[in-house]
Amino acid sequence: MRLEKIVLNDDLSMSEREPREYADSISLNVLVVDDEETNRIVLESMLQRDGHTVYLAKDGGEAVSLYEALRPDLILMDVMMPIMDGYEATRRIKALAGSHFIPVTFLTALTDESSLIRCLEVGGDDFIVKPVSRAILRAKLAATARIRGLYVALERQQQDLSVHHERLRYEHEVAENIFTKVIGSAKSEAANIRSEALPFAITNGDLILVAQTPAGGQHVLLGDYTGHGLSAAIGAIPVTETFHAMTRKGFGLREIVSEMNRKLHATLPTGQYLAACMVEWNPSLGVVRAWNGGLPDVIIASGQGFARIPSRNIPLGIMGDGEVKHAMDVRQINPGDRIYLYSDGLIEARNKEGMMFGEERLEKVVAANDNREQLFDEIREAVALFRGDRSQEDDITIVEVLCDEALLEDSAVSEEKYGHQSDYRLSIRLGPQALKRFDPLSLVEDLIKAIGALERYRSEVYTIIAELYANALEHGILGMDSMLKETPEGFAEYYAERERLLSGLDSGWLYIDIEYIGDLSAGELILQIEDSGKGFDSAAAAREELCEENFARANGRGLELVRSLCEGLSHDPRGNYVRAVYAW
Repeated sequence: MRLEKIVLNDDLSMSEREPREYADSISLNVLVVDDEETNRIVLESMLQRDGHTVYLAKDGGEAVSLYEALRPDLILMDVMMPIMDGYEATRRIKALAGSHFIPVTFLTALTDESSLIRCLEVGGDDFIVKPVSRAILRAKLAATARIRGLYVALERQQQDLSVHHERLRYEHEVAENIFTKVIGSAKSEAANIRSEALPFAITNGDLILVAQTPAGGQHVLLGDYTGHGLSAAIGAIPVTETFHAMTRKGFGLREIVSEMNRKLHATLPTGQYLAACMVEWNPSLGVVRAWNGGLPDVIIASGQGFARIPSRNIPLGIMGDGEVKHAMDVRQINPGDRIYLYSDGLIEARNKEGMMFGEERLEKVVAANDNREQLFDEIREAVALFRGDRSQEDDITIVEVLCDEALLEDSAVSEEKYGHQSDYRLSIRLGPQALKRFDPLSLVEDLIKAIGALERYRSEVYTIIAELYANALEHGILGMDSMLKETPEGFAEYYAERERLLSGLDSGWLYIDIEYIGDLSAGELILQIEDSGKGFDSAAAAREELCEENFARANGRGLELVRSLCEGLSHDPRGNYVRAVYAW
């Protein structure tokens, strides 16, 4: 392979030089490919006089090699050459370039239409008919330089967008973690509550909070933040902490709403707020009190019909608390009645014609329902059917509160068992980047600090968490087989493969939920782990009466150790969710 670099000859007289305007305007690295030495000399002379740097190749194979080594700005390619013709050389160079723009201008003595079309079909961007006119060559190079400049600018913009996208993705992951830790830990498993939240963005801007009052009633809040992602997650923190702390201490609706408004007004940036509705159900008095600030009407559905509670307050965080008058509504409630709170994303959902679902359609669904037990599902299905394939434009959230005091008592069983219900609950959702860095030991350390009673059981707690986490990650998300670890060589191979798969992980998630119930003398640690893996058919496994060894292979051998330490260990039929209860 011969590499020739031609530099402008400064010994030329001014009369031999061309005007400087052109030479100053563009300066390119040009690869000239031609099997005729005379043609190469003529072209390099023309290009050199205009200030271009020139590289020469005598056939297509040499052109491909020089392109890989030099990455020139432009290629002038002859068509008919030995060893490898211009068509094949261009095809290979374009393949090597990928998304990078490398203009190829064919130099050809062929003038038939089929030959010129083929030049373009193999990736050529232009052609010049031999013999080459210097004026045409100049014009073609100037045009190519302009196009190349646009491509270079576009590539830079794409790189900037890629960096911005990665930063945005990271912020969404941070927001999602905040939401999961703060909101996930706050979610109630009250037996009388049903809810569905369909997020518009990665992180839902809607907030659902439920807590039982010391008097045996229930507080429920649905909030809809302006915006999504990190800003909504930040705003959720003071609301969640205030809601649960003040409910636990016995504060009423007005005091809780006032304090949340005060904190949001001091915390949220200008222009952001929380449209919210909070209801207080008191089963002993048979009433529900509601504060609605900026959300659609609350619906109370009974066997005799339904009633509405409209919004009569401004959203939280807009004005200081001294400037706000909190209007409350009180309604009689009967056992079996159902209360529905929903975000405006539900009634503003659009179909393919752009029409909104609206309050009127929702009212017709409620009025037509003859079985209140099915109303929640009927509302969901009606909205989904109305939307069809149209993209979602906002968070859609709906909450159903069934006014059944017996279900509230069921939710308080754990409280009665230990004398009080601990307020410690931690939920974490780990995405692909977090999974690469997460250490279960750090989670155990946090638990020990928060729950002093666990100090003496540190080793057992760590074993349970570590084994369940490893099982979900390795077998659920990464899809690995424990049988590889049966030999020393296989053991090393297994963990080498684990590192390889983990380093390339770009999708999937793992959800960890830990709840502590008890006091210093006795208690339970309830650990739930769910992963996005495909799982396994546990029902089929049970039908086939798999032996313990085969079961361990299917799910990870560590589960048998966990089972020996725990009071209970169960999993769902798909095999990608496990619940362990550790008691002391």
